[in-house]
Amino acid sequence: MKTKKSKLETLTKKQIENITEKVEKRSDIPLVSSRQVNMRVNDVLLERIKLLANAQGLPFTTFLGRLIREDIDRLWKVYKKVSGD
Repeated sequence: MKTKKSKLETLTKKQIENITEKVEKRSDIPLVSSRQVNMRVNDVLLERIKLLANAQGLPFTTFLGRLIREDIDRLWKVYKKVSGD
């Protein structure tokens, strides 16, 4: 059985490039960019992370990313106050 392609799947490479160029020129559309980070944690800490993530119904990587973002945002506010920026 053949499935119908979504509109995104029917775009040509040139169409995708044109859309990307238009979006990059607009300031009201945030572009998502990220980098991969690898880290080591001991077994006990990893188990705690997984248990806490499971309690919130999240994959542990999503939970960990959210936790890092929230703590960095909180610490950044403190840093900005202390540094006078």
